[in-house]
Amino acid sequence: MAEGFVFKWYVIETYLPQMLDGGMLTARLAVVGIAMALILGLVIALMRLSGFRFLSALVDAYIQFFRGIPLFVSLIWLYYGLTMLTGLNIPPVTAGLTCLAMLHSAYLAEVYRAGIESVSKGQREAALSVGLKRSQVMRYIILPQAVRTVLPPICNEFTVMLKSISILSLVGVDELVRKTMFATAQTRRPFEMYTFLALIYIVVVVAFSRLVNLLERRMQYVK
Repeated sequence: MAEGFVFKWYVIETYLPQMLDGGMLTARLAVVGIAMALILGLVIALMRLSGFRFLSALVDAYIQFFRGIPLFVSLIWLYYGLTMLTGLNIPPVTAGLTCLAMLHSAYLAEVYRAGIESVSKGQREAALSVGLKRSQVMRYIILPQAVRTVLPPICNEFTVMLKSISILSLVGVDELVRKTMFATAQTRRPFEMYTFLALIYIVVVVAFSRLVNLLERRMQYVK
């Protein structure tokens, strides 16, 4: 740090409303994105466990493909590449959420699979023997137990997505990081702005982690 440098926290005050607006947009995008990824990931996991070789091979290729590609690259391909190839203009938020959902669904599919397979086969066989259909066994026996196993990694995936939203600034989405970049350009005080940005993320992630820990304890108590 240069000699004589002094943090000027008051410069944040002017841009605080804009940054908070960006923070709210980031939170909304993270919630929508994780909801999309949760649904898509479950579908992919069930397809992989279906027993059909073609479906298993197809979703395995999907998982390996999206887990192997950086989010930055997939966003560039979808937002810019698809437009150049087809002339179709995709809204920045739609492109960003689509990329986030596809990437995180690939990880969540493996989380679901591990959770489902953690339930003993004996319970599945016992449920089938008393006349329950396979769909009923999955809905009433397997998934409720798997939830306890997959909850921690799902919550971790949400925090990763929350921070991944920042890359949407590349395509013009006015989320928290983009608002901070704008404020930094106006004030020319990057240390103050990005320190405040880091504090926002830390507070949100720590608060969410505490909430998840409370939920886990309650689920163990119910069990």
